[in-house]
Amino acid sequence: MEYKIISGDSHVDLTFLPEDLFIKNAPAPWKERMPHVKESSKGRMWVVEDIDITDVGRFVIRENYSQGMRDHTNRMDAAGIFDTSDGGYHPTTPHLRLRDQDLDGVDAEVIYGLFNVSPKLKDYDQVTQIFKIYNDWIADFCKTNPDRFVGLACIPNHDPQVAAQELRRGAEMGLKGTEFGVSNAAKPIYHQDWDVLWQASSETGMSISFHTVGWEPRQVDPSERATYERTFGTIHTTMLQLAGVEFLASTIFSGACERYPNFKFLLGECGISWLPYVLDRMDHEGGGQPGLTMKPSEYFHRQGYSTFQKESVAGDMIPLIGAESVIWGSDYPHPDGVWPDSQETIENNFRNLKSESDKRKVICENAGKLYGLIK
Repeated sequence: MEYKIISGDSHVDLTFLPEDLFIKNAPAPWKERMPHVKESSKGRMWVVEDIDITDVGRFVIRENYSQGMRDHTNRMDAAGIFDTSDGGYHPTTPHLRLRDQDLDGVDAEVIYGLFNVSPKLKDYDQVTQIFKIYNDWIADFCKTNPDRFVGLACIPNHDPQVAAQELRRGAEMGLKGTEFGVSNAAKPIYHQDWDVLWQASSETGMSISFHTVGWEPRQVDPSERATYERTFGTIHTTMLQLAGVEFLASTIFSGACERYPNFKFLLGECGISWLPYVLDRMDHEGGGQPGLTMKPSEYFHRQGYSTFQKESVAGDMIPLIGAESVIWGSDYPHPDGVWPDSQETIENNFRNLKSESDKRKVICENAGKLYGLIK
């Protein structure tokens, strides 16, 4: 297949998954402790042992979004993404997801899943079972059209050995990379206990993506939170991608890239415009760091990537970062993404990028080569 545009950051999310997926596929001792859909005063909710995780089809509920997100979800609605009359939710129904790719002019997608489902769940064996069931499902989903769907395995973040085992299992199933919930991992990723995971990544060729869930801004007192909910939400969304600074510095200064030169990592939906400053800062502060034989920026250029969807200065920043380390993604089907306007977004964001070769790397080749779509 000839590729022109590959989204390196798209999603599934629990809200769109088959409602019987986890109970149907869980081993007998786990069936009553798996995610399932329940009617409640809030509507139809995905719950785990009476813990609300998310509402079903939640992106249809637009009243809590900022104005920009509401305008965009209205645009998405007009393009048909919320219409289930053709057989189900678009993100989890293969022919409907392909329809949405075609509408957006995207040839293939890298699909993130449940990396952020676990913060409310404290039983790590339970989370591991949930991830295993999801990984089996996404592997089968991608087999419906492996030229256009690339699934990432969700790997547990409570135990490095368990994480490495699930990464290797994902590779055996034919998945092409992994996603790791770095924000609430049991230990910071600069801890050398994670070496077993970096080694597994290096040996299998399965990259590891640290997808942002944002930094948590300071909250007002609980009694005032309703008053400031919208303001807090907008601040949180504004800061969302800057969590990548911590992921990048932790990965490089851990020495993981020095010890495992075939290990590849991504800063998922972390943006790119901050990278030139932070890489320069890391080179300034990290000179002579024990265990490093190159400049921090050189490790990133050799082994790292960051993804973005919409940045007006992307065309100016890519030459400063290096086009080989940048991957574009639509963020489909999220309300702060760019579907169904990816073509217009790409043209606007890349208007100052003079090199067509660099543009192709960012919107196609880097993701295609990393995930095995392009040989």
